[in-house]
Amino acid sequence: MARRGSLIGKIFSKAQTRRNMIFLYVLFVIIPLLIADILIVSGVYRADKATQEHLLGNEANAVHYTFFNQIDQAAKLGNALYSSLYIDQFLNRHYNSNLEYYEAYKAFFDDTLLSMVEGQSGLKFNIYQGNKTITNGSEFRQIEQAYETDWYQYMHENELRRGLYFGEREPMDVNSRRAVYYFQRLNYYDRDSKNILLIEIDYSKCAEVLTNLNYENKAYICDDSRVLLSNEPYSNRSKGYKPSSELKNIAYKEDILVYDLELTINIEGSKNSNIFQRLKNSWYQVVLLGLMNILLPLFVSDLMHNEFENKIREQDMMVARKNAELLALHSQINPHFLFNALESIRMHSLLKEEIETSKMVEHLAKLQRQYTEWHDDIIEIDKEIEFVDAYLQLQKYRFGDRLSFEIDLEEDCKDFTIPKLTLVTFVENACVHGIESKTTPGWIFVRISTDDEIMTMEIEDTGGGMDEEEAATLLEKMRSASIDMLKEKTRVGVVNACVRLKMMTEDTVTFDLDSEYGTGTLIQIRIPLKYLKGSK
Repeated sequence: MARRGSLIGKIFSKAQTRRNMIFLYVLFVIIPLLIADILIVSGVYRADKATQEHLLGNEANAVHYTFFNQIDQAAKLGNALYSSLYIDQFLNRHYNSNLEYYEAYKAFFDDTLLSMVEGQSGLKFNIYQGNKTITNGSEFRQIEQAYETDWYQYMHENELRRGLYFGEREPMDVNSRRAVYYFQRLNYYDRDSKNILLIEIDYSKCAEVLTNLNYENKAYICDDSRVLLSNEPYSNRSKGYKPSSELKNIAYKEDILVYDLELTINIEGSKNSNIFQRLKNSWYQVVLLGLMNILLPLFVSDLMHNEFENKIREQDMMVARKNAELLALHSQINPHFLFNALESIRMHSLLKEEIETSKMVEHLAKLQRQYTEWHDDIIEIDKEIEFVDAYLQLQKYRFGDRLSFEIDLEEDCKDFTIPKLTLVTFVENACVHGIESKTTPGWIFVRISTDDEIMTMEIEDTGGGMDEEEAATLLEKMRSASIDMLKEKTRVGVVNACVRLKMMTEDTVTFDLDSEYGTGTLIQIRIPLKYLKGSK
């Protein structure tokens, strides 16, 4: 009986030990694995969801920036006309005859170059005013013609000084029934003035630039009830606006305020955005997790047959390793997406691992800011030199050792003012037509100095140079530069810079050019000091 009891005790002890082993196995292996699985799966899901939201947020930001940039052109033109004393005097002048008005009208456009601005920007403007001596028609119309329009009623009902309005033209306009208006009261000099500026923004161009962003997801700019703009390539612009209530599968929304108009950017997401689809996108992590769930328990079970205490320690190590693997999986989910306009720099930096890319982006942003902000066409030379340096730094980044440059600016010249981006234009010409065409290293020198009553700007490069005929042709274009020549397709930037220099100096600026094929080119610009603001 004793032996039988001992045997039963051993059997009971083994069974108890087995139950304990199973309990400990479940407690320290199965449950931690399940917890780790849940953490990893939920982590992958949240990370993928965050990635998608980040991508959709980037798209919304790009849509916002692109749309605002189109509207901002009209706003800048509106601000310029709003504060223009010349325009105020033109609108309030009493004209004794239609002929007198016509001559003033013609001089108005010749002096302001507004017709050229309209042609280049795609903006159309009308001014509604109450001066009965102004002939009704063209860009200037009587204020009574605005009273029944939808944009005027919107402006009047909301008591707005300026704003943005999406309206509709008459159905007979087959090209685009939809219209975008920017309106502004012209009461800078007279608060009681009823003059109103109306700028029509090209709706088709706005839609086109959104489409050209080439995002996979559809984006919609909406007000309270309508879809105003979309990046859909085949949206029917000849019909009225679609109700925003018809939008489906909106995954991201962002509220924006554009010149007192509250809008919402809606981004359409994927229809298959459930957890299984997200895990499918991270299949390699799921495979790794499955292998861990199969192999790890077998490994731990084998160790538990050897020593209980070692198993406890092994469990602790496994939990620590699982946590480390979880952090590693999280760290792998780190998307890198940059704005389309910086794609080429991003690719270059990824390939060459260059830290200086951030500095190049800063230079590019500085140049871009100056290309888009035109509050004043006149700028101090030391500011212009900053743009020149930024441009040359970018070109240095591109050409590497093929390009070296040196800038020499006399202290007395820093406060002088010249038309914005004129000097940068000649430096750009030296890079594109000089250094770029030469395979051997080259230099660009920028020198600005004064001599008696003249300031001299020199731009010299040791690039490919020009033959005598080509040099003579370019010099003739510079000396005879005119607005009509801007219609040509070659050297437009140089001609533009020369035209503005001639206008600023009343055609007293002089240009000289010396070039030798295979050796380089020197351009010299001489300006009388009396035409430079900031000169003593």
